Amino acid sequence: MATPERRTAPGTPATHTVAPAAAAGPVPVMAPLGWVLILASGIGLILASWLLYGAGADGMWAGYRDGVIGTTVVLAAMGLNTTLPQKPLLGICGLAGILLILFAVFLDDGNAVFVSELLAGIGLLVGVGLFASGRRD
Repeated sequence: MATPERRTAPGTPATHTVAPAAAAGPVPVMAPLGWVLILASGIGLILASWLLYGAGADGMWAGYRDGVIGTTVVLAAMGLNTTLPQKPLLGICGLAGILLILFAVFLDDGNAVFVSELLAGIGLLVGVGLFASGRRD
């Protein structure tokens, strides 16, 4: 019969090693997903202003307004992947999202303008939140 082998000397206390807990930090998928959502909202708003808005006065002014906002959002989204400071660019995108929601709710435009502005505004705010939650700095 085999005798059990003693692993420590008789006077040495046993040391237990505990695996370190995982550091709580941002999920690495959130920032790229937020960036894609910001970019898709800006591009979708530009395309909606070209393809969906009417040719009357309401559609024309909404197209101007949303075209400028969409172009600003796309440029800010492109700047988020550079070495430029990200907080001002995120602020621009968040402000654009708030403005789009306010324009959709309070201005008397057609259904296509209402839906596209509301969806783009919600998409921008969710994208900014995801992008901000996925960054460490």
